[in-house]
Amino acid sequence: MKKSVLIPALCIYVLLAASAAAETFTFTIPDVYLKGGDAAKEPVLLEVTGTGRVKAVPDQVVISARIYTEAKKAGEAFDENQFRMGFLMDLLIAQGVPREKIATESLYINPVYKKDSSKVDHYVVDRRIKIFQDDMDRISAVLDALVDSQVDEIGSIQFVVKDLEQKYEEALEEAAADARRTAKMLTAGLGAKVVGLKAMSYDYGGGPISELSRTSSFDMGGGMDGYNQMIVPREVTTTVNVRATYEILYLGEAG
Repeated sequence: MKKSVLIPALCIYVLLAASAAAETFTFTIPDVYLKGGDAAKEPVLLEVTGTGRVKAVPDQVVISARIYTEAKKAGEAFDENQFRMGFLMDLLIAQGVPREKIATESLYINPVYKKDSSKVDHYVVDRRIKIFQDDMDRISAVLDALVDSQVDEIGSIQFVVKDLEQKYEEALEEAAADARRTAKMLTAGLGAKVVGLKAMSYDYGGGPISELSRTSSFDMGGGMDGYNQMIVPREVTTTVNVRATYEILYLGEAG
């Protein structure tokens, strides 16, 4: 509850012309204006924002491709698709890509019906694959293998940072430290001190540490001229914002 202090010693004297007598007026000063009073030392809240940014160079490339086969029978279409996948894997392994870095992302076997009929005309097998390459100098070799195996389509070429979690934690730690520094600088300049942390929230303020450096789709039937042009990942940044509410205590005039 706010209090008022009666200060009888502080007087304003007004001479009354009629009686020539001195009359004393007293008034109160709200606690908020009292230096050193209890109210001046009541904790108040300070909201600050901190930002953390971490840069990194992508250390892995992910290349997607498609193998599409069709035949009158589902088994035949599947066998052909398997054969072409095996041939591609042999080429990739020969280029130094570990087997575990070659993954089938999806595999669909679907019937194709005759026009205006419920009868099946043929079957298609549509396989989507991804190749994870850690050696950036071997990108062209991977693309050579894809072309030589006559995949039906080369999709995206994506550069990523493998250890995203660590980078995010570094950005979060930097953002929290930035918020603390801001709070300390402000309170020092205002003649106050930080008492404690009341609340904190954060958000992922920037783009992820991943870079879709080149996305393209090639119909392998028409060739793929210029695919082996230099593809270089660029440095990317992740940003985290922290909002903190501190309890501060006024100490008196700064300095």
